[in-house]
Amino acid sequence: MPEIKINYLPTACAVCGTQGNATEVYPEQLGIEKINADTYSARRFISKINHFRFVRCNSCGLLRSDPTLPKEQIEQLYRDSKFTYKKHVDNLVKTYGYYITKASKLLKERKSFLEIGCGNGFMLAEAKRQGFKEVWGVEPSNHAVAEAAPEIRTQIKVDVCKGGLFTENSFDMITIFQTLDHLTDPSATLSMCRVWLKPNGVLLVFNHNERSLPARILGESCPIIDIEHTYLYNKKTITKLFTKNHFCNIQVGTGWNIHTVSYFISLLPIRPISLKQILQRLMISWGLDNRSLWLSIGNLVVIAQK
Repeated sequence: MPEIKINYLPTACAVCGTQGNATEVYPEQLGIEKINADTYSARRFISKINHFRFVRCNSCGLLRSDPTLPKEQIEQLYRDSKFTYKKHVDNLVKTYGYYITKASKLLKERKSFLEIGCGNGFMLAEAKRQGFKEVWGVEPSNHAVAEAAPEIRTQIKVDVCKGGLFTENSFDMITIFQTLDHLTDPSATLSMCRVWLKPNGVLLVFNHNERSLPARILGESCPIIDIEHTYLYNKKTITKLFTKNHFCNIQVGTGWNIHTVSYFISLLPIRPISLKQILQRLMISWGLDNRSLWLSIGNLVVIAQK
């Protein structure tokens, strides 16, 4: 897989819009020899700390990578990335499906549904199961879309979120699951979602919380301090972002996940990696590795309306 040449560009605060005006939290630490599409494939695990420089905005507190790669390079990396988490799909459906059910209580009807960053469309199938008549997805990864079921694949636009993909007032619900952190211009995406939502339509977002207990304990060793994440939010900063983009009835809460014991262990920053492998083998020998648990591992959920 071809390696890219790093051409750094400074980033602006997604809430304040300012450049500079920030305090360094973590200096750049790239734990890999090269950056390519594998680096930007979801749910891959690198045993070393691997991130660009992270700074915190002095005005609003938003945490971001600065500098990072140009928007065009990042989008190309995601187009070439691989769908690597098929074994986690069943539990992701249970996790995100729970929140779709919860957010749907605000809707008068379930006619149309859109997911931004839909992978192979597994949540589009779940939305149909929950009663949405028409479902659509947007996904840049060609490999992920190729992995979609034939009846779902035709409902996925192989692209990044941008104007012109859908018409105004098209959707009852739009979802963004673990994608907002990766976007180079989250305000532009939220603004576009608001255009596409019907009046009183619901936007549901699930992503990392950089002020969660695990993130505060682990610091730079936390898996969310990662090369892929352009912006990282907490409850205050994500509320400011949604308010900036004119959403109302904004509800921000703690997200819970269901995953296997083996997956939760894989998230632990255990060094050396051999100790983590020993723990995983113990779980297998005890028959616990594939047991699923609901845990709060450091995510937040936002439900808001147009």
